[in-house]
Amino acid sequence: MKKYSIGEVSDQLGLSRDTLRFYEKKGIIQPEKQKNGYRTYTYDDIKKLSSIMFYRRLNFSIEDIGRILYKSSFPSYCSMIQEKITEEKQQMEKHRQSLIHLTHLQKHYKNVEKYLNRYDLRPMPPHYQMPDNHFINQEGISDLCYICQEYGIEGNQANQINEFFMIAEDTASIMKLKQELNGYPLLKQERCVYTVVASDSPVLESQAVIDAADWARQKGYSPLGVAYSGHLLSCAFKDTAKENQEKMADTPINYIEVYLPIQA
Repeated sequence: MKKYSIGEVSDQLGLSRDTLRFYEKKGIIQPEKQKNGYRTYTYDDIKKLSSIMFYRRLNFSIEDIGRILYKSSFPSYCSMIQEKITEEKQQMEKHRQSLIHLTHLQKHYKNVEKYLNRYDLRPMPPHYQMPDNHFINQEGISDLCYICQEYGIEGNQANQINEFFMIAEDTASIMKLKQELNGYPLLKQERCVYTVVASDSPVLESQAVIDAADWARQKGYSPLGVAYSGHLLSCAFKDTAKENQEKMADTPINYIEVYLPIQA
């Protein structure tokens, strides 16, 4: 039977010598060692290595591959495959959710870029209002919720009147939570003045609300006497010239969006 050197196997399969030695250390393959210390591989070893590569591509662990090649019966093999299918489906769902959330994060970044210290008219996306933390803790979704501050406006005064956790309706839909959230208050506003504010604090200063209300009145709109703010993201940069951004890289800045409902 023809014998192959570690270099020949490495070239043929595209595996590094370190990887081949790693598989040997794990006991998945057992190349023959010559008197001079060199390893030689048989065709059977190459077949096993091809199987290892195949199962690694399917995200099986080294331990599972060892069981498949040496310790599994046909029923246990079928069971392992079914378990892997279930696991991969779960991972696919997690990655799908992550991709959607990353897309939302990209949208937030674009909002910062486009509306920082500028005003626009837009609806406030629907959010479920959490009256307490029980549901959040029960479902383990604290990372998907954010604190919303509600402000009351009277004349040229704005004061925080409420604070509560919220989860976006589209996020709840992605996470398949809408049925459980049925009955929770759904906060949405059809027409708002919208802006993004940069702050050293994650809590919005009331002056930003007053400024948004003043802008609305100057444009002929009537504020409804309430405003909502939510923390978008924190980054280590400011809205400064590019040459100064590196200097400010150790200063975290909070970006907060403001929705000021106006009369439709």
